Amino acid sequence: MRRRDIVVACGSLAALIYGGVAAAHPAAPRTIVYIGTHSGGEGQGIFAARLDEASGTLTSMGSVAGIERPTWLVRDPHRPILYWVSETGNDGKVHGSVYSLSIDRHDGTLGILSRSDSGGSGATYLDYSPQLSTVFVANFGDGSVSAIPVGPDGKLKAAVSVQADTGSGPTPRQKGPHAHSVIADPTGRFLLVPDFGADRIFVYRIDGKTQALTPGDPPFLQMPAGAGPRHLVFSRDGSIAFLNTELTGEIYTLRWNAKAGRLTQVSRVALDPPDFTGKRSSAEIGLSGDGRFLYALNRGENAVQVYRVDGGTGRLTEIQKVPCGGDVPWGFGIDPDGRWLIVANEKSGNLATFAIDRASGKLTVTNHRLSVPAPVAIAFSNR
Repeated sequence: MRRRDIVVACGSLAALIYGGVAAAHPAAPRTIVYIGTHSGGEGQGIFAARLDEASGTLTSMGSVAGIERPTWLVRDPHRPILYWVSETGNDGKVHGSVYSLSIDRHDGTLGILSRSDSGGSGATYLDYSPQLSTVFVANFGDGSVSAIPVGPDGKLKAAVSVQADTGSGPTPRQKGPHAHSVIADPTGRFLLVPDFGADRIFVYRIDGKTQALTPGDPPFLQMPAGAGPRHLVFSRDGSIAFLNTELTGEIYTLRWNAKAGRLTQVSRVALDPPDFTGKRSSAEIGLSGDGRFLYALNRGENAVQVYRVDGGTGRLTEIQKVPCGGDVPWGFGIDPDGRWLIVANEKSGNLATFAIDRASGKLTVTNHRLSVPAPVAIAFSNR
């Protein structure tokens, strides 16, 4: 055999051998799951895990930042940056904090870029608007909302506007306003604030140049007494908003008039049947990437529920209910490819992975679990 033929043959044999090894050991997962928690201190705070996109298994990366009570986070869609709240001062005496953290594209570790005062106590939720380069914060402790501009380097500036919600509700937990979440509408002209304590969804106008917030007209939509509004999400076209209520365990479909800044109720569904005798409570809602399905966490039954969304009216039809894989579900996230839904079970201290059938919207329970102390919120990053 000639020397050239020997080299070719050896190369072919090596390709077969190492090709088999590569097939048996695929590349490391690209998707990292960042987990907000109710923990804090040394070795606590923000946790992370690697998601195997093929199997849905999670591999712990441990604690990646020691921020106190990092209960909510969002990913910058254009830069490797996470924005995170630190939920401190729920007694109304101490202000919370907001952080921007850089994501290392090589290993997924986090570095703190900046910190800003949240403008109120008990910062519990935030929304980032790339259109306005602004982070909007809901402060649960004192019922205030704030606008914090973000610089071109991802660093947070000081709050430029703070507004205080007003009102109260009939239950012991509703003695005053408690802004539970905040979301800029798709036009970037309005900010919607579900307030747990006031039983209202506040509407604020956003100044496109200064990001100043001013009350809308009307300034809020009044919800039923004792409902406890929690989180709100918009449909893909922005014409419909879905709201869940923590205290009554319901989901409302609301029509959004983006010109007038006005919400009107279309329908509502209860997570539990009329004869349910347990504690009714809804924790989280979210839409599939195509907007055809809505997912909801039911704390009362420790369940995940799936609804089909009517494309014209936004009305919901329940199509599935499955156990959430733990105790007291708090939040969930859907991976960027829309294949996996991961639930954060706060009381049992674990994450549970569900496979998503993207055609039907239904979930398949897996045995994939990961222990994390008091997990409450999830975001994803693709390296």
